Amino acid sequence: SSGINAEWPLRPGEEAVNLVMEAKSSSIKMLGELFATLFSEKPPLMNADGLLTGFQLAFESAQDLAIDVPGIYSIFGRLLGKSYADEHVTLKLIKGAMGPLKQSGKAGDVLCEIITQALLVIGAKGRMEIQQRWGKEKMTWSEICDNHHELIEKYKLDFLSSSSEPKESADSGINISENLRTMLEDDKSKDDIFCYVDKTINPDCQKDEPFIKNLVTAICDFTIDADPSSVEKFNVNETKFKKVSPILTKYLQSSKDNLLVELHALDAVQLLVHEKHHPQALAYSLFCKLEDDDIITEQGFRNWRDNGVEQQGHGVMRAKLKQFFEDLSRCSGDESDTNSENVQQ
Repeated sequence: SSGINAEWPLRPGEEAVNLVMEAKSSSIKMLGELFATLFSEKPPLMNADGLLTGFQLAFESAQDLAIDVPGIYSIFGRLLGKSYADEHVTLKLIKGAMGPLKQSGKAGDVLCEIITQALLVIGAKGRMEIQQRWGKEKMTWSEICDNHHELIEKYKLDFLSSSSEPKESADSGINISENLRTMLEDDKSKDDIFCYVDKTINPDCQKDEPFIKNLVTAICDFTIDADPSSVEKFNVNETKFKKVSPILTKYLQSSKDNLLVELHALDAVQLLVHEKHHPQALAYSLFCKLEDDDIITEQGFRNWRDNGVEQQGHGVMRAKLKQFFEDLSRCSGDESDTNSENVQQ
């Protein structure tokens, strides 16, 4: 069963085209609304497969129909837009039924018409809603048409351009830390890594805790070499750190107020050192490199010392870094660091 009531035509798309060949615009809109309503009946009188199977037959005749009805591709959009807006059909399913339209080069036009109608139905949040659906369904223009740049401009769908297609959030399940570590081991350039991050992580998420921690963990772990003279000793590789320093700077000093980002970063360093059972001088070496290369500010270090979020290993780290904070205080001419540390011991 197609999910369509037996009294309803078994090929709704084809029947719809027959009905609207000479119909007014208002009639086309009403028929589109009727399709969406049939999905909402209990039990439903329409399902996605039934609707799109019928439309596929109409798509096959589209080139011939266009001779008498030049606006046929727009009509397809108005008939399906409401059902897509109400989430009765997905873009992926619609794309699957568009084989005949791809052959004639009209698949992109029809998809744009459907999206345009859906935007009118959804209203103010339509762009964001459809962008999220586009990303969730992993839609790409290259699978639909060759002239998408022209269509995006024509239909004002810039929010679905290739440069603004939704990206993953920082905690989407992609193993960012592992991927970054692999790229570093493969000697990828900083520009390669910037490109990977920009393609993978939404710009709005590039200051979030999950991404910052993954980034710092991967990069700092990459710079740490085991000391062959002792199984419990590790050294920071100066050459490696010099290579990754610009990457850390880009993401940790991307704006004027980076205090929270720096806190996430130092929390990540703390957990990494704790995981390695606090090897001698490792925390001090990492903190010195982060300070020498202006990756973390003095205020950022102090904020971590006083307000670190992660509890595991924080007390041990702080004790091992007493000399670091005394040096920081001496260099800045601020004795408050030494006094504060003495109070906290």
